[in-house]
Amino acid sequence: MLLVSFILPAYKASFLKQAIDSILAQTYSCFELVIVNDHSPENLDEIVYSYDDERIRYFVNAVNLGGSNLVAQWNHCLEFATGSYIVLAADDDLYHPDFLKNCIALAEKYPCVNLIRSRVAQIDSFNNLIGIDSLLPEYCSKYEYFYHWMAGNPFTCIGNLMFKTNVLKEKKFVDFPCAYGSDTATAIMMSREGVANTAEMLFSFRHSSIHLSGSKLHYKEKLRANTLLFQWLARLNYPKPVDCFDVYFFSFMQFHKLYSKCLYDYYNLVIKNLPVYKFYYIKYCIMLSLKDKIFMLFRFCFDKTLRRK
Repeated sequence: MLLVSFILPAYKASFLKQAIDSILAQTYSCFELVIVNDHSPENLDEIVYSYDDERIRYFVNAVNLGGSNLVAQWNHCLEFATGSYIVLAADDDLYHPDFLKNCIALAEKYPCVNLIRSRVAQIDSFNNLIGIDSLLPEYCSKYEYFYHWMAGNPFTCIGNLMFKTNVLKEKKFVDFPCAYGSDTATAIMMSREGVANTAEMLFSFRHSSIHLSGSKLHYKEKLRANTLLFQWLARLNYPKPVDCFDVYFFSFMQFHKLYSKCLYDYYNLVIKNLPVYKFYYIKYCIMLSLKDKIFMLFRFCFDKTLRRK
């Protein structure tokens, strides 16, 4: 049986026990759970030491890494993984008992792929379902996976992904400010040999007030990360494919399509959430033309005016 390493960078205690319980409940039993306490001020020791399970390995960072560079903490955690595959878990998300079983089945069916992806259910702080994921084909080429991302079909996160360990350890998680866009870039980087996707939603991503991705702060970092992501995407330089469908998907990798998506993400992920007095942050949308920045300013003012009514 293939050994899988769940690596769990831990900092928050609120949902940690639920996260651990969901991992230990996997029907596929050949895994290890590596928990790395990122020098948390909360009492994570009490939670972790309450388990008597030989699959758990526990480490404590001497200093907090994630506070200054979250992706550095992810890459640090990679060092402890010994399995053939890696899953980057979080201290607040949940796994269906069949997550590993189904992912391993796909890994064995498509041994050349470096990335297995589970569909995602979205939950709130009380585990209520608040969103669902699109259904991707069981196998996608790198071109088709990119196309689906451009179309906004898959819900983007990182805990639902199972990576081939030797490839990820060589390449590392892609590092952007506050890890914004790092999940997208890492998945695309690992999709070079295609992506295998589960039909079932076997991973639950939690939206909560303490989740970094749900924060209404870090506006500058988000804008900078969005710029770095699209600059990174523009450098992918995939060769033009032969397959007629991949040729169609490839057309969405051209710069004018990337530019449109970048503009959309600048506004919808960051700018529209700005307080009115920070309108000037539009200047940090580095990849946009002056014309589009001016248009964005007018749209921002229009949207803020409508919201007040």
